[in-house]
Amino acid sequence: MIKAPTTVPRVRDGIISPDQITINGDLLSGNLRTANETVRFIYQIKTHREQQYWKNLDHLIQVQVQTQKVTPIAQPRNPGEFDYAQYLAKKNVYYQVEISGFTSLKKYQPRSLSDKINVLRIHIIKYLAQLPKWLRIHAQSLIVGYTDSSDKDFLKILSALGIIHLFSLSGLHVLLILTILRKITSLLRIPLEWVDTLMLFLLPSYGILVGSKSGIWRAIILAMVGIILKKLDWSFSRLDVFSITILICLFVDPLAITTMGGQLSFLLAFAIMYLYKNTNFILMTLKMNLVSLPIICFYTYQLNWLTLLVNLIFIPLFTYLILPLSLISALFVHLSVWNSVNFLFEKMYAILDYFASDVNFIFVTGKFASWSVILLVLISIFLIESKNILNKYFYQYIFVFSICVALNKFPLSGAVHIIDVGQGDSILVTTPLIRKTYLIDTAGKLNFMTKPWAKRTRSNQVEHSTIPFLKSQGISQIDKLFLSHKDVDHIGNLEILLSKFPVKQVNFGIGLDQNPRIKKVIHDYPKIEFKSHRQGDKINTGFIDWQVLWPKVRGKGENSDSLTLFAQIKNKKWLFTGDLDIASEQKILKDYQFKVDYLKLGHHGSKTATGDELLTKTRPGLGLISAGINNRYGHPNKETLERLEKHHVKYLNTADYGMISWYYDFFGNGEKITTFLKGDSFENNRTKK
Repeated sequence: MIKAPTTVPRVRDGIISPDQITINGDLLSGNLRTANETVRFIYQIKTHREQQYWKNLDHLIQVQVQTQKVTPIAQPRNPGEFDYAQYLAKKNVYYQVEISGFTSLKKYQPRSLSDKINVLRIHIIKYLAQLPKWLRIHAQSLIVGYTDSSDKDFLKILSALGIIHLFSLSGLHVLLILTILRKITSLLRIPLEWVDTLMLFLLPSYGILVGSKSGIWRAIILAMVGIILKKLDWSFSRLDVFSITILICLFVDPLAITTMGGQLSFLLAFAIMYLYKNTNFILMTLKMNLVSLPIICFYTYQLNWLTLLVNLIFIPLFTYLILPLSLISALFVHLSVWNSVNFLFEKMYAILDYFASDVNFIFVTGKFASWSVILLVLISIFLIESKNILNKYFYQYIFVFSICVALNKFPLSGAVHIIDVGQGDSILVTTPLIRKTYLIDTAGKLNFMTKPWAKRTRSNQVEHSTIPFLKSQGISQIDKLFLSHKDVDHIGNLEILLSKFPVKQVNFGIGLDQNPRIKKVIHDYPKIEFKSHRQGDKINTGFIDWQVLWPKVRGKGENSDSLTLFAQIKNKKWLFTGDLDIASEQKILKDYQFKVDYLKLGHHGSKTATGDELLTKTRPGLGLISAGINNRYGHPNKETLERLEKHHVKYLNTADYGMISWYYDFFGNGEKITTFLKGDSFENNRTKK
């Protein structure tokens, strides 16, 4: 893991490039290049007019800023989340600056060659923005390596179907540039030696123009090494040239090999060396997919059954239609015919989006161990050298791949995971071997009223945290979803979860089905079973016995109506109370006498929940709190923590530890608690130092 420098930068001024910023409603974010380093910045736009200024920006600007605070880039807080901090660290960006205002904004006159090339890039991006949507996306991504923040869904479609490599600038595009230039210069009867010399200057300039992507630099360096060796009249094999290229690339950017893009770029380029003579397009595509599959499963935790078919169809379509049209449309942006072409592309991507989002075509593999990825890659290298696909290496590949999937799909331990969703609740409970999955609440965020221009497209915990974690564990469906009550921080992401991930059954307290939102969900998802529960109901799921302690009577889904679950998991007892208040806790204790080993504190540690009587009678060994960092409500409340101390109850808070996970063994009575951020482990409720 790359760690941020300990010296916090003092940011007062810097340079902002319009191709390095994102505007999301009233939120402006991007890169700010200072004299010493580059930092990320965020700024809340004050007016619609100011927003339009940033949207229309077409040149580099030099700014002086008022800094509110400087913090390290936030680390992921759950397994499976995208590690944005590490992603930026590999680009030498370690800190985020919160800007309260700009005291000076003026046009920056570029001095260095790279800045001048960057200005040219900005003008090309703005020029290509005149094209209709899909032609614009194609031209900007394929010519200058730029994708607007509003077009991220386009990348998700390509990534889900395994064809994003076609739109990532790489060797194909460098080869195309070299081929076109050599054809033109050949017609003009310009000596090839002159062209090669010119390429030694043009290719690096193009690398800067497209934003210095690692994939394009690998291809550029490979081409330049070939040209230089040719000029020196040195004879090297393709493997030697490739090896020299890797050494140069790693010397220039040693961290490139640690990214998914870098690994796929080097690996597929290496594979092509062995496959370039193979005239069987279908066999070549299949082998390339087998080479890349372990890397994809390591980073995305899934594969799409349509990837091979889509590649077989899309590669010729891309080569002979999309790419040429992108180049031609870039030269003649104002032709009316592009509207008709754009209409056809719109229909094509609508079909692709349908297949990309259909969960029936997605197979969740879980995250592969590093050793298994290396082993599969090595086997695939032997496989691509073989003339036939059905040989011993293919069967070895399938065997190892199946073992990796099985280890994720049939774990030897069950678990309770308190997912860190900030100020909200989402708890995953799983059983070992023939795994069953139960999710308590979905979390959610409050949306505050704002002006239309300032409305942001907000990220949600389900897509950011919950689903990536589920997939990293090899989980492909939720057997039972429990909804505690109607509050947004508990069920705000319900519709998103149901639309993005398979759920078999939804359970809630009696009365919640009369809530307008839940009524609509029941109507919109007729294939999902919805069940209401009241006090005394038992839900026997085989390995875990769930008992409903509350609500006793029909309610409206308020805090006092929270679905309260008592669960016997292996030899331990758990209590999940939602946002249940103290008065309702006391009513439960009049009807039931029980003790618990683990208590999920009610209402994020609010003083209105987890009363003295509950702690006295249930005598929990450990309390677990789900709360946001520096949340506006002051949760967990000081009074609640004093109660825990008075009753000698230790506690863990997701705000301090990230995800909190309790594991229990299928064989034996072993158990362990781990936290994602600090890795503390607990056995028999005693902290191991």
